[in-house]
Amino acid sequence: HRDLVTVRPEADARSVAEVIAKYNLFAVPVVNDEGLLQGIVTVDDAIDVLLPPERRRRPPRRY
Repeated sequence: HRDLVTVRPEADARSVAEVIAKYNLFAVPVVNDEGLLQGIVTVDDAIDVLLPPERRRRPPRRY
């Protein structure tokens, strides 16, 4: 594939979330200047950025 949707490591969280939403992706690869994979950002990560702080994921209680 030649026209992959990717983001840069220095991209801010909101713009990455907007890319995921725009292309309806489950995840987007993070690539550096040489085109090497640095990691991925998942839709769960994007949702956490877009939600207000009181609605974000919290770890389950263990008691």
